Amino acid sequence: MVNTAFLGDVVLTTPLFTLLRGAGWSVDALVAPRAAGILEGHPHLNGILVYDKQTEPGLRQLLALGRELRDRYDAVIVPHRSLRSALLARLTRAVIRVGYRPPKRPYPPPFTNRKLRPKFTLWRFLYTHRVEYTLGLQEARRICDLAKPLGIAVEGEPAGTLAVAEADVRDVEARLVGVERPRVVIFPGGAWGGKRYPAKSFAEVGRRLAEAAQAGIVVCGGPDEADVCAEVSGEIPGALSLTDLDTGGWKALVRTADLVVTNDSAPLHAAAALGTPVVGIYGPTTPVFGFRPPEVHPQRLVYHGRLECQPCRLSPPRDCPLKHHRCMTELEPEKVVEACRSLLEEVGP
Repeated sequence: MVNTAFLGDVVLTTPLFTLLRGAGWSVDALVAPRAAGILEGHPHLNGILVYDKQTEPGLRQLLALGRELRDRYDAVIVPHRSLRSALLARLTRAVIRVGYRPPKRPYPPPFTNRKLRPKFTLWRFLYTHRVEYTLGLQEARRICDLAKPLGIAVEGEPAGTLAVAEADVRDVEARLVGVERPRVVIFPGGAWGGKRYPAKSFAEVGRRLAEAAQAGIVVCGGPDEADVCAEVSGEIPGALSLTDLDTGGWKALVRTADLVVTNDSAPLHAAAALGTPVVGIYGPTTPVFGFRPPEVHPQRLVYHGRLECQPCRLSPPRDCPLKHHRCMTELEPEKVVEACRSLLEEVGP
């Protein structure tokens, strides 16, 4: 499996590992360095291969990796729609190479808007088998459909899987002494600036949950998100900010939480894979794109829903193209708080 995309995309690929292993296949995953840690210990992976396309972007490095992987695999499945991934699959000389082909027309709403349609490499002929990219389907299910050329099918919306080391759970619990239950973990960051709910709104959500639900609030992010985490946690009495966790600690924190509140980003999908109830906040994107938890997972997905410009494009912008970001700034914290409270009541203590 080749998926060098973002962390959330890799998490959404984990149901495919389970599907293939259940059918008797031995599975390796080729991912970017940032995703290697989140897959560590995965029960259905035989190996994890790392390709750093940021520090080794050239064709020479890609050809060298292709030579390294040549004739090692019977099949290569590529959920990532890029020329680089398609070429790498071809370089392996695997007999079966599976990727996507464009969806059938006519396009259903909202995909009548060209900006909302997925892009496909013109080099998809490098695959031996091409599976239709079905618009509107949940992404993990869409990825699992890539196993069809192997004679493997899945029903419904499959759940992801991530492994958590008990040592990491113990370390995280030691840092959370005094944080009350229900424990709510807020992730205010994300790779795409346009998908971020405003820090002041996250802080309002945290304050109200601490007051109304007597929740213990933890604000979490990476080292590069320390400023926004400090801004949010500083406005919530008693909140704890954690920005120094490694990937193992990050997964342990999500698994031990009673609720995760996050933008449309990797923690949304990690929470679903770890069985933690989650409230996802959408701005320029929409759950209709399919990047959401499976229906059976305890969740609330919150978005504005009353703007003609929402959603604005499939691949979200770094900043609002119209310079107003109303999909996030006009999304009332009360709507998010109500989603959190109703979900906590639904799942119980």
